[in-house]
Amino acid sequence: MTGPRRSRRDEYAEQTRRDVVDAARTLFAQRGYFATTVSDIAAAARVSAGTVYQQCGGKQGLLRTLMDLWTTAPLVQQTLDAVHAADSLDEALRVLADSYLEFWRQFDDIVQLVAATAAHDAEATQSLTQAVIRHRTALHEIAQRIRELGAFAGSFSDEDFADITLYHYGPQNGYHFTVSLLGWTEERAREFLSAQFA
Repeated sequence: MTGPRRSRRDEYAEQTRRDVVDAARTLFAQRGYFATTVSDIAAAARVSAGTVYQQCGGKQGLLRTLMDLWTTAPLVQQTLDAVHAADSLDEALRVLADSYLEFWRQFDDIVQLVAATAAHDAEATQSLTQAVIRHRTALHEIAQRIRELGAFAGSFSDEDFADITLYHYGPQNGYHFTVSLLGWTEERAREFLSAQFA
């Protein structure tokens, strides 16, 4: 059973919104959040500045949209599902290593943008705080499955697991540090990080 057919106007509006978000993501990565203007984004998306505000809420709305792309991506649920389906600790740890690598590939530019902007902008700080809460909530769920696989000592809490995971794979560590900053190959980084984490 299919839903109601979308009108051409709705399709155009959604395409326009995607174009604006894509333009903002590219420009923020190239120039930074503060050096990019709404007019720059509008020009890159070939729309008016008014459309950027109307469709996406200006720069702050775009930053929230990009943060949501990162923290609510289908990859989050796919990772949770794969961890729950894992039959062994080794398999669950492989899932985590592979998932964090894919998150880095897809969203490192957004993660770094939000982190850099948060240091100077209260709204970005709120967005980053929300992202961290979402991240840790998912890690707590993963910790419960890891515990079921018999991997934790009794004193090792879900918070401990989240802390250790973020230490190894977090936004400023993990693949960002080893691949983006040190220039390691993805395979070398994956092998090193997964071994240290295990």
